[in-house]
Amino acid sequence: WRRWAGAAARSTSARDLEKQLRLRVCVLSELQKTERDYVGTLEFLVSAFLHRMNQCAASKVDKNVTEETVKMLFSNIEDILAVHKEFLKVVEECLHPEPNAQQEVGTCFLHFKDKFRIYDEYCSNHEKAQKLLFELNKIRTIRTFLLNCMLLGGRKNTDVPLEGYLVTPIQRICKYPLLLKELLKRTPRKHSDYAAVVEALQAMKAVCSNINEAKRQMEKLEVLEEWQSHIEGWEGSNITDTCTEMLMCGVLLKISSGNIQERVFFLFDNLLVYCKRKHRRLKNSKASTDGHRYLFRGRINTEVMEVENVDDGTADFHSSGHIVVNGWKIHNTAKNKWFVCMAKTPEEKHEWLEAILKERERRKGLKLGMEQDTWVMISEQGEKLYKMMCKQGNLIKDRKRKLTTFPKCFLGSEFVSWLLEIGEIHRPEEGVHLGQALLENGIIHHVTDKHQFKPEQMLYRFRYDDGTFYPRNEMQDVISKGVRLYCRLHSLFTPVIRDKDYHLRTYKSVVMANKLIDWLIAQGDCRTREEAMIFGVGLCDNGFMHHVLEKSEFKDEPLLFRFFADEEMEGSNMKHRLMKHDLKVVENVIAKSLLIKSNEGSYGFGLEDKNKVPIIKLVEKGSNAEMAGMEVGKKIFAINGDLVFMRPFNEVDCFLKSCLNSRKPLRVLVSTKPRETVKIPDSAEGLGFQIRGYGPSVVHAVGRGTVAAAAGLHPGQCIIKVNGINVSKETHASVIAHVTACRKYRRPTKVNYSIQWVYNSVESAQEDLQKSHSRPAGDEAGDAFDCKVEGEFLFFSPRSLQGDFEHVSLTVDNVHLEYGVVYEYDSTAGIKCNVVEKMIEPKGFFSLTAKILEALAKSDDHFVQNCTSLNSLNEVIPTDLQSKFSAVCSEKIEHICQRISSYKKFSRVLKNRAWPTFKQAKSKISPLHSSDFCPTNCHVNVMEVSYPKTSTSLGSAFGVQLDNRKPNSHDKENKSEQGKLSPMVYIQHTITTMAAPSGLSLGQQDGHGLRYLLKEEDLETQDIYHKLLGKLQTALKEVELCVCQIDDLLSSITHSPKLERKASESIAPADSDNEKGERNSKRVCFNMVGDEQEDSGHDTISKCLVFFLYLGDELPLNVRISHDKQDKIHSCLEHLFSQVDSITNLLKGQAVVRAFEQTKYLTPGRGLQGKV
Repeated sequence: WRRWAGAAARSTSARDLEKQLRLRVCVLSELQKTERDYVGTLEFLVSAFLHRMNQCAASKVDKNVTEETVKMLFSNIEDILAVHKEFLKVVEECLHPEPNAQQEVGTCFLHFKDKFRIYDEYCSNHEKAQKLLFELNKIRTIRTFLLNCMLLGGRKNTDVPLEGYLVTPIQRICKYPLLLKELLKRTPRKHSDYAAVVEALQAMKAVCSNINEAKRQMEKLEVLEEWQSHIEGWEGSNITDTCTEMLMCGVLLKISSGNIQERVFFLFDNLLVYCKRKHRRLKNSKASTDGHRYLFRGRINTEVMEVENVDDGTADFHSSGHIVVNGWKIHNTAKNKWFVCMAKTPEEKHEWLEAILKERERRKGLKLGMEQDTWVMISEQGEKLYKMMCKQGNLIKDRKRKLTTFPKCFLGSEFVSWLLEIGEIHRPEEGVHLGQALLENGIIHHVTDKHQFKPEQMLYRFRYDDGTFYPRNEMQDVISKGVRLYCRLHSLFTPVIRDKDYHLRTYKSVVMANKLIDWLIAQGDCRTREEAMIFGVGLCDNGFMHHVLEKSEFKDEPLLFRFFADEEMEGSNMKHRLMKHDLKVVENVIAKSLLIKSNEGSYGFGLEDKNKVPIIKLVEKGSNAEMAGMEVGKKIFAINGDLVFMRPFNEVDCFLKSCLNSRKPLRVLVSTKPRETVKIPDSAEGLGFQIRGYGPSVVHAVGRGTVAAAAGLHPGQCIIKVNGINVSKETHASVIAHVTACRKYRRPTKVNYSIQWVYNSVESAQEDLQKSHSRPAGDEAGDAFDCKVEGEFLFFSPRSLQGDFEHVSLTVDNVHLEYGVVYEYDSTAGIKCNVVEKMIEPKGFFSLTAKILEALAKSDDHFVQNCTSLNSLNEVIPTDLQSKFSAVCSEKIEHICQRISSYKKFSRVLKNRAWPTFKQAKSKISPLHSSDFCPTNCHVNVMEVSYPKTSTSLGSAFGVQLDNRKPNSHDKENKSEQGKLSPMVYIQHTITTMAAPSGLSLGQQDGHGLRYLLKEEDLETQDIYHKLLGKLQTALKEVELCVCQIDDLLSSITHSPKLERKASESIAPADSDNEKGERNSKRVCFNMVGDEQEDSGHDTISKCLVFFLYLGDELPLNVRISHDKQDKIHSCLEHLFSQVDSITNLLKGQAVVRAFEQTKYLTPGRGLQGKV
């Protein structure tokens, strides 16, 4: 065993060493790659900016660019480049041909540690350089010049600005200690490079410490690196690659996808990170020693992050109906995802939003040099080059290529050579970059538009010459700026757009013109008030905003203006911007979907045309239409997904006939109200409906053809009032009492037991069917308290004593409604299309939750039964501990029985609950109730698009399959009618949104559920035992599988194929292995050759003889097994022994040791260690 333990330890050590060396290779590769990138960045900085600015200073073209200015900006950047070219050469020689674990780089840093002192001058000058560049960026000509340098260098305007390149050397020299620290961590102590890396790390730290700016940067980076080491599951690039300091951190509530979660947010420059706090349950567990404090949950680049303030008390879609207090919204524009954050206090909220605003302003200031529009600069330069090439005379001319003459074009190669001659560029690569920029911005193009710009014998033409140049007009500028302005104005902590009272009237979401001008100037969008006023006029002219009374143009006065987008979102006024392709609201819909089956050639209802809208004219008594909930006078919006209310009435009639011929049910969308009053006439035969549940009670079933069905009462409706008395929170018995007290016939004289009941769900119907089967004969009337209202419960209220009522008035709420809007629009092809956007209440999640609670109660009940069986252990438990053990068991069982009782109670309540499916979030804490187990704000968003089908064939355009049988005379009569239908195409898009339970529940002090029974350490122990049980079950299944395979192999040896075939055809009950052995009376013995037993590590068989002893059978005494079957038996036995070993190791593990340690007083002298 000791040899095995030593071998295992050596194997583990070897694996760790291999992993460490593999990670060392990764660090070396990163060092080499980043050094190459850094040298490339320095070369770009010197060639694209330094050399060009030196030439500009020498030629004295711009008085703002002098030799002193260039020296101040770039300091000794050329000397740094020379040092790092040499350093990169040495590093690549050390890592040639590619990085491996045995290579050494520590000496490289030691050799260059004195040369890296050159950074002292650059870092000391950096702060002055940044201030100077900030001032230069305010000059338009300098901004254009810098942008031109960036472009000719091959970089886009969206890349890092010059300020970012100037800070790169400081970031690089501070990165070396971090890289060496990581390399030291991945270098074994016995490695030949270990001592050199230790010395190099100290040397580079000393270099950075002697440079004040570098020292500050290094300390910041070390703090960030230390912070990231505490994050488990970090994703994306390292924090030090994109950020330099942490600006803000704190615990916030995050609402997304209906979930409210506590998250720790960290705001950095350029990044927002949110994590989950990691709970440490066991003091000695790995989680407490690995250094991880948080679990990574997400990150957002602040470049693509928008922030919007949320007023207190708001509850909208993004907050999933939860009331927001001290909150704001964060929009990740890259993924188009929203979530809401909430702080604990208003002061904390203000601090967060101030920090986010400062980070944005800082980032905006950093990119000030890139704000000049690229297109403007390129167009100006393109126009200048065009005039110069025209004066040259021999560059732009007619050229012939493959029998085709292209007028006024030039060669790409000649264009680059000419730019070099006139000094516009200094390298051919810059000419390629300039040519590509001219092509991408619409100044030049390939004559056949097949190629990008290449310095080859390819023909290009200025778009001025062929009339294809379209200058970027002011409208395009205004539109792009207007969109950005609208987004920014709606993302402010202190809003500029707000509700305003003016002349005894309140205008929503407006802004004063003079206040908007002040804001534009303060934000730097405009320099003067005249420029801002011109911009405002452009916004009005291009349809972004308008005067609220349409009486004035945009002026620098306190006039109220409003964005059209705000107007359309609120639905208050859209007459100003109704365009042909806009969505036009046709109708707002509050409806209910009904499923109606055909019966005896009819659906049981008729329609009429009222104001070109199909209205239900009649409903047959006792028909499927009546029982489904169809009522006279209701409007029909859609049938089987087709918007029939937008069709001519003759097409609706044809459509119904085609559906009836197909013998398929109808799914009808009928108008309804969320709440309505049903008046049921009092009858001697009873009211004809059943109720269940409470708070509120639900109509459980309605009798077909009864007075309740005729009055319009339907299964599933929730009873809110009885004759004006609110009973929504009353008990089931109280509701029955109120209904009975209002009746004249409180005890029916004629009870009809043959009523056919229609239930609110299939489960309810099955439940009542089971009750009727189990009910004894003569008890058909049932219990009025549970089922029928017209039963044996009498209740006299003061109101009932005044006189009897002729009817029972019930105010009921309809459930499973669909709220939507129908739009109409014309597509770009001129086709009229319809869009239905609906929010649907899904069915069944109350009953589904009830079934889950039943399963939980059943599971707990099984656990209680197992606990009671522990009483049989009294004989092995010491006498002095029996009372303590019984008390512990009794206490646990009592708590679990209480939970079982609660589960069953909640299940009964949820079975009969149908309302409310939507409710407002409350901050009030309430005791645990049934609604806490199911989603209370769950809905499905559906968008249906329909448009005319271009094909003339009907097919399945309406979702209706026509009969394929031979047409009879009746079908021929309808064929002409069906041909009148205009076929439509339907597309449905569905988005499901589920919100968490909005109510906050308060159970016992220790919580409810399993946490009420177990302490935190008990939960950890339970998790360990669950994992152990799962492993044991898996291993036992493998053992059983091996036994079956061995048994099959032995059966194939001892039985003939005929006998096997007969056995497989016969059906016999399953027997245990012992019973099989006794019944077959066979024994198997193996003879092994000793020198061949070491092949697999176990005492397996290499060659064996099998002896079969049969009682009463005359068979050979020995049979030799074939080699292939020997191999199969070998493998099965090897696998079996390995599984036995794994079970043995599990039983010897810490979990079982701990179990015996905790129960040693109950079971003294018992254990598995050393005995298995």
